Amino acid sequence: MHEALEKAVQHWNLVSPVIDTPKNQEDYETLLVNLRDAMTLVENRPNSPLSGLIKAMARAAKEYEGTSLLENQGGALLALRYLIKLHGIKQSELKEVGSQGVVSEILSGKRTLTLRHVKELAKKFNVSPNVFIDA
Repeated sequence: MHEALEKAVQHWNLVSPVIDTPKNQEDYETLLVNLRDAMTLVENRPNSPLSGLIKAMARAAKEYEGTSLLENQGGALLALRYLIKLHGIKQSELKEVGSQGVVSEILSGKRTLTLRHVKELAKKFNVSPNVFIDA
């Protein structure tokens, strides 16, 4: 067995909880706290040894968001609001949807998402278009 793999196996029980896909909301929130802490440790050093760990944690969070979390949010509008909050995006940064006025009308429920909006938002947030379609 390769030495690096052998070391990884020896320490896996310590590492896996930090990078596994969350099973519930509590695990997800813990992952986000750990991810923020790891990013603080790295600061602006892209060559940090922790960069790989951060990428693995981000993938785990993204996987949870794309499946469990968004399916349980209760509709397209709530999912959109959640994603905007999660990513720290301002209405003016959603030019894919339209003007800030259009975005505001959508977020207030006065206007519905069009097929074009759904496609653009799915691409922007890297989620399934189904997230933005109410059944």
